[in-house]
Amino acid sequence: MLKRINVLVDLPDFGTIELPLVYTMSIEGSEKGTCLVNCKIMLSAENLPEWLLTTAFSIVYTQAEAENTNIVSVSADSRTTNRYHEIMLSIVSSYIKLKEDRVGLN
Repeated sequence: MLKRINVLVDLPDFGTIELPLVYTMSIEGSEKGTCLVNCKIMLSAENLPEWLLTTAFSIVYTQAEAENTNIVSVSADSRTTNRYHEIMLSIVSSYIKLKEDRVGLN
């Protein structure tokens, strides 16, 4: 199911930016506790910030051995990165995790 959210990202030198995002979630393999989230930032080409290297990326949340611990892995198509892009990925992955925990991501 396609889900839509708006994520506010506060970046040094750029201020607070609102990113409209769509994402889908799926459970990976037979491993309970592993969830793949495919994300796309829905901004038109003329509204893309200069620091945004890619609009599509994936996040994998894996429940670790300890019940209250999750491993978060982010994958993007871009071969380079910058601190603003990394901050955005961190905020988006945290936001989705917090939002989906209310509906049973873990």
